[in-house]
Amino acid sequence: MIGLGIIGLGRWANAHAAAAARSDQVELVNCFARLEESRRRFIDANGLAVAAQSLEGLIADPAVAAVIVSSPNDAHASHVRAAIHAGKPVLVDKPLAVDVAEGLDLWRASVRSGVPIGVAHHARRLAGHRLARDWVRSGDAGTVRLAHGNFSNSRATAMKPDAWHRTARGAEAGVLIQVGIHQVDALLSILGPVVEVNARFGYDVLGPDMPDVAAVTMMHAGGALSTIASSWTTPSHYLTEIQAERGTMSFRLDHGHWTSGDVDLFGEVTMRSSDGASSVVAVTKGDPLRDQLEDLGRAVTTGSQMLVDVVEGLRAVAIVQAAVRSSSAGGAPVSIESLVRESGANDEETSVLLGRSQAAAR
Repeated sequence: MIGLGIIGLGRWANAHAAAAARSDQVELVNCFARLEESRRRFIDANGLAVAAQSLEGLIADPAVAAVIVSSPNDAHASHVRAAIHAGKPVLVDKPLAVDVAEGLDLWRASVRSGVPIGVAHHARRLAGHRLARDWVRSGDAGTVRLAHGNFSNSRATAMKPDAWHRTARGAEAGVLIQVGIHQVDALLSILGPVVEVNARFGYDVLGPDMPDVAAVTMMHAGGALSTIASSWTTPSHYLTEIQAERGTMSFRLDHGHWTSGDVDLFGEVTMRSSDGASSVVAVTKGDPLRDQLEDLGRAVTTGSQMLVDVVEGLRAVAIVQAAVRSSSAGGAPVSIESLVRESGANDEETSVLLGRSQAAAR
């Protein structure tokens, strides 16, 4: 069993703890949050024997072989740096960082140290997304022309004014960086890197500085055009649809089971062929939250990159930042290449992020 420590003990930390309890490869052995009350509540709820009294104490614990970062978005970068400085692989909740410049710094630190960074975009591990990715990559779909992702829920109506989601750096991306980014990563995994983004945001509930609805259009390097819609003020909705030359694949998921080990049982994939025939495709059950923790465990034993590595995480951050910029400009197109170069990416890094190169820097 590989020992894991977790930083940040909010809602998602409990989901990670439950996932670790379902594994026979990794176990949660330590935790840290600033407030003693939070630490006590977490260890009581999850059966831990110990909670670190400081960030440094958790990182230095010899029983902790790898670290999960589940802190607020604007603390991700500093907590990831602390883990890799200690030589410990890290899995960070999405997003990797709040902007491209911060993400580039983490990528470079990982390359220098040789310590892997993974991003907890567990949605790409859902059975429906895996089927879509396999269908497209096999060539059976033919040319993909259009794709669409929607991830919405009504959480904004209960979000308190002082919630970190509203006050942390990066909050200007609102629902997109918190919810829609799952679909950003899923479509990246299916269709590959994005070269240009257009977006419009809406501000009906959370005030003029934090969008609660987003609509994003992405032009992929391979030629496909995809759209993402995300709302924080409408009922739960999860849909991924791929429209290709030889048919259409639709994946719907009951979001109410988002943190459950059996979430794949509540997803349905429908295939519609070019001649109009429609059929439901059986999905293979997985456990996305557990699987990504075991992926982190393998990074400890083999030094391998995780499924969603630092480059993949940075691509998603770039799309979110480009969408913020586009919406501010009335939906004008924003070039990913221009954005990442402006943020300090060199030629090789830019080439990797745009999918032109699989350089060793990754």
